[in-house]
This record gives sequence, structure tokens and C-alpha cells, in this order.
Amino acid sequence: MHFRKATEGDIDRIMEIVADGRAAIRVLGLDQWQGGYPHRGVIEGDVARGESYLVEDEGVVVATAMVGFSGERDYDRIREGAWLTSCTSDDPCYGVVHRVATAAESRGRGAAAFVMAGAEELAREHGAASVRVDTHPGNVPMQRLLERCGYVRCGIILIGHAEGATPERVAFEKLV
Repeated sequence: MHFRKATEGDIDRIMEIVADGRAAIRVLGLDQWQGGYPHRGVIEGDVARGESYLVEDEGVVVATAMVGFSGERDYDRIREGAWLTSCTSDDPCYGVVHRVATAAESRGRGAAAFVMAGAEELAREHGAASVRVDTHPGNVPMQRLLERCGYVRCGIILIGHAEGATPERVAFEKLV
């Protein structure tokens, strides 16, 4: 597998993979991603900012995620716990991972773990102390993946873009 930055030419494939992720979340009975988020404009913004990354397996794009280093306001307040690092979005010492999705035909083959490993490598290259990520409280498969990858459950955050869905998210962090 190969981890690389996405280009404009990858957006259609990213949207296909996001649709696969949306369907997988729907099967779990969750409201996350069921209101149209992340829509094409969000993905186009990720690509334009250079924050969209892909995993290729034998030349085929099989997973996607956003990895950024400019902070996350929703992470400034955490309840029922604490982050492993003490910085805020005003002066972030962490990378964030959002919008992780794997193509339906590639599930169970390690692509999502490869995304997380790629994000961790990027964080080290950027001099970040950690990687932070959040997921829906009912998204047990993602929580298990994060725990297998060495992430620590830190508490609960509230997202501002829930679009009518559950705003609570389980927050995880891993020191890199």
C-alpha cells in the first residue's frame, strides 16, 4: 500500500469511497454522515488546502482521509476526560484526522490502519506531538481500529457541524 496526497483528479474516487463509508455507517444504525456531510465541497476544500490523503493498493485508491495541522476548535473543550497533550487550536501541537473512509471492496484489508499510520508519519514530519481523531459513540468498528493502532480514548467532544446528527464524539489521541 502507498499513502499519498490527493489531487483534483482524485475527487470523484474520494466521493465514491465516502459514499461507501456513509453506507457502512448507515448499516450500523448511526446518524453520522447521513445528512449529506461530507459533501463534495468539503472534499474539494480538503484537496485545495493540501489536506486530503489517499491509500493506494496496487494503483487503486482504496481509502481516504483529511489530515491537517491548523488546529480544531471543537477540540478545545473536552469533557469526561482530558487530552494527552495540553495545547489548543490557537497554538496546536497536534495533527487531526477526519473523514476516514475505506472502499467497500477493500474493507478488512488494513487500509484504514494504513491511513492512520500515514497520518502519524505526517505528524512527525510536521513536528507535532500527537494525532487527534474523533468518532461517533456508536461507531464501534472505528473505535476498535483506533485502539488497535495505539490511540487512547481521552473523553467526549461536541462537533459544531453535526447537521442534525448526534454532536457527541468520542475523542482519541496518540503521541507520536
